[in-house]
Amino acid sequence: MPYKPEAVERLVAAIFARAGSRDEEARTVARHLVEANLVGHDSHGVVRVPSYIDWLRKDMVRANQSARIVFETDTVAVIDGQFGFGQVIGEQAMAAGIRKARRHALAAVALRNSGHLGRIGDWAIMAADAGLVSLHWVNTSGAGILVAPFGGTDRRLSANPIAAGAPVAGGQPIVADLSTCVIAEGKIKVALNKGVEVPAGASRPATPSDSTPTRAPSCRSPATRATRSPSCARSWPARSRAAARATRPTPRRAGS
Repeated sequence: MPYKPEAVERLVAAIFARAGSRDEEARTVARHLVEANLVGHDSHGVVRVPSYIDWLRKDMVRANQSARIVFETDTVAVIDGQFGFGQVIGEQAMAAGIRKARRHALAAVALRNSGHLGRIGDWAIMAADAGLVSLHWVNTSGAGILVAPFGGTDRRLSANPIAAGAPVAGGQPIVADLSTCVIAEGKIKVALNKGVEVPAGASRPATPSDSTPTRAPSCRSPATRATRSPSCARSWPARSRAAARATRPTPRRAGS
């Protein structure tokens, strides 16, 4: 049965609030996830909720964090997301870049230690709504190895999404939002939930010795592979979690 977006957004926000997010953060994450569904990107919609909650419980992402500027000039900023939810940290990082670009006509922002940023096209749209042209590149530095190089059988690369946006006077912005792999990992989740096959050539079995492409989404696991080719996908935290744990303080748990 169909559900009203407002009801789904309230439900998702309630889930994150129950998990420890403050109300504003819970609403921000919920809004971005539901909007992804509404524009046709189910791979980055509410299907992500279980993963986000799982990462929160495993301390791979942290609730109620804010972007922290660790270096800046008039036109450059390096921002640490402190492992906060990407929907929140992404908005804050983009706001910093937009402020600088409006004042100095150009800005470059590097964001590190952020949770999954969701649909990267959101950030291109945010800049376009502010009247700015933007380019976006994402990597995962070892934390999201999903993609087999062209002709390969084992995962070696992250999804490495890119996006670009430009405002159009009196019309909708022009937005390009794509990745370097055949299929988004989230689209495999969606296919699994729907009980349908993935496109031919989109993934390979979990066994490295088996190079036969498969269309079965049920094979999806941490070892699932996607062959390298333009399509649409996203990545998640911008640095190896193992490396990050060695440098950050132990988080204080709610109620402790």
